Formats: sequence, structure tokens, C-alpha cells
Amino acid sequence: MTSSPLWKSILLAAVLGFAATAGHAQQPVPSIETQVMRCWTAPSAQAATSVRPITFTLHLDPEGNLLEATTDYEPANAVERTLRDAVVRTLRRCRSLRPPAAPYEEWRETEVTFDLVRATRAPGIVMPD
Repeated sequence: MTSSPLWKSILLAAVLGFAATAGHAQQPVPSIETQVMRCWTAPSAQAATSVRPITFTLHLDPEGNLLEATTDYEPANAVERTLRDAVVRTLRRCRSLRPPAAPYEEWRETEVTFDLVRATRAPGIVMPD
């Protein structure tokens, strides 16, 4: 019974339908900024109100590869230098990113801001008695 042409057609339709459904179930590619922030580990320096956020402009090719990262940021103290160095390490680690579905013109130059104060503010965890 399973060798009949009708069953083969039904099985083929089911397999093709599953493959088409599985293709649509993929998660959308996160934004460039989200992908970079997933790579970033904030330095373990004490957060100070004098630490300014640092913004880099990422220049990417159509495949999502980082070509260049630029900033006007000039560290004013050792903590800011630590932040800048951590960002540079992150950008080296995350050189190859997945291109988002948006047109290339919208993300080929993407600004990403790293904020040490915001990153060190974690919600408090209360342990039960």
C-alpha cells in the first residue's frame, strides 16, 4: 500500500510542505548593533559618572564584514581608556556579522554606542531567606 503512486505523492507533498514551513520559521537576523552588543563584555572598572559613552561608526560590506570602525572619542582618563580598549577588542572579535534583511544602504554605516554606566547597572537580585 505504501508503494502506490498516491501515497508517494502524499508523502512528497508532506515533505515539501514541511521544508517550506521550516524555511519560514527561521528567526530574523538581529540588527548590526544587537549583534555587536552580544560580543561586548563591559570592562570590570567601577562605573563613574565621568565616564562618557563611546560611539563608533562601523563601515560594513554587503556580506556584513567590518571594513573599518571610526570614532572621535578621546579618552579623558584611565577608565575611559579601558572602555575604549574593550570596545576595540569587541570589534576585532565581531568582525564578521550576519547582514540584516534591510537594504544594504540602511546599515552599511551603523553607529554603535557603548555605555559603561548603563552596562554596569544590573537589576538587584534578592536571595530568599
